[in-house]
Amino acid sequence: MKSSRRWSVLTVLVVGACGRGETASVTLDRAEATLPGSFGQVANLIELRDGRVALVDFPEKSFLFGSFEPAKIDTIGVRADTILPSDPAAGKYKLPGQVLRFPGDTIGLVDYAAERTTLWNEKGDFLAVLHLQQVAGPNQPLVYDTTGYAYKPDFRAVMGGLEPGGKVNTDSAPVLRFPREGTIADTVAKLKLPELGEGLFGEATKQVPTIYGGTDIFGVSADGFVWVARASSNSVDWRSPDGKWRRGASRSYQKVPVTQVDKDRFMENVRRQMQQTGGPAGLEIRYPFASNKPPFSTGSSSPEGEVWLLRSRSGDDPVPVYDVIGRDGRLIRTVRLPSGTTLLGIGIKGALYLGTKGADGRQTIGRYRIIKD
Repeated sequence: MKSSRRWSVLTVLVVGACGRGETASVTLDRAEATLPGSFGQVANLIELRDGRVALVDFPEKSFLFGSFEPAKIDTIGVRADTILPSDPAAGKYKLPGQVLRFPGDTIGLVDYAAERTTLWNEKGDFLAVLHLQQVAGPNQPLVYDTTGYAYKPDFRAVMGGLEPGGKVNTDSAPVLRFPREGTIADTVAKLKLPELGEGLFGEATKQVPTIYGGTDIFGVSADGFVWVARASSNSVDWRSPDGKWRRGASRSYQKVPVTQVDKDRFMENVRRQMQQTGGPAGLEIRYPFASNKPPFSTGSSSPEGEVWLLRSRSGDDPVPVYDVIGRDGRLIRTVRLPSGTTLLGIGIKGALYLGTKGADGRQTIGRYRIIKD
C-alpha cells in the first residue's frame, strides 16, 4: 500500500489556515491509471459503482463509458442528426453535453441540442426520457439530489428573458428547487452577481456584467444540502433541506490582478465564438473588466459532501489549486493538481479524475488518488 501512494501524492504538509490550526496540503504527482486513447474535450465525468467512468466527448458528440482496468472505451447509445420534440428517440442523442449522477445505477445524460435529459443504467442501457416541465426557461437542470429534486439558477431577469413587464433584478439570481417532474419551484438561495458596467457592441452601448467581477456559485450534495460559495467574502454557506442556514467564515486570499493578457484572451474567445455562430466580422466590441479576479473561478461537489473551489490564478500559472471546504464552512485541505491539468470529476475513496491536454489539443484522462489517513 505504501508504494501505491507514490503514484499520485508527492507531498503532504501541515500548515496553519484561517485560525483552524492544522490543515493538510496535498500535492498530486502521477496518475495511478489512465484511460486508453484521447478525447476532444471532456467537460465532466462521473464515477460508476464498479470503478468505471461515464463521460461525454463534446466535439465528437459521443457518450462513453471508460474502464481503467482493463483499459477500454465503450460508446453508449447512438448519435442522431435530428430528434423531434415528440419523438422519444430511445437510446439516441443529438449533442450530449453533461453526465449526471442519479440514485442507484441510474445516469443522466443532458442533450443540449434536443433540450432534454435521458436516463441510462450502468450497463449502458437506455431507460427513459426525463419528462421535466419548463421551470425558468427550457435549459436543462445540471444539478440534482437523491431525494427527487432538481436545481437551477434563474438568470432570465439578468439576461432579458422575462416577459414584458416582469421584474428585473440585476444584482442577484435565485436558485430554484423543484421536483424532478413537477413545476412548483422554491427559491432556496440567491447568488450575488457582478456589478454592471458599460459594454460597446458596434455603435450600441449596453449595461453588461463586469468580467472577472466575481459571481457566487452553488452546488448540492446528494442528501439535499445546498452550498453557496460567496465571491465577496471567500466563504461557503450551507442550507439544510429544512431551510436552516449555516454561515461560513470569511477566508483571506491573495488577490490576483486582471492583466492585459487576461483581457486579450477573453476578447479573443469572444471573437472566436462570434465567428463560429455567424456573427458580423470586424464589429468593435468592448467589455468592462474588474481590477482583480475573484477568490475562486469555479467549484464542484464531492460524493462525501465537500466543496472543491478552484482558486483564481494568473494567466501564466499552469498549476490548479483547490480549497476543499467542509459543511462547517471551514477549510479541510488544499490540493495542488499537476501542472496543466483540469479536474473533470471527483470519485469516492479520494479518487480524482484529471484531464491533460497534449500538443495536439486533445485530452488524456488519468485517475489520481488522495490517501486520507
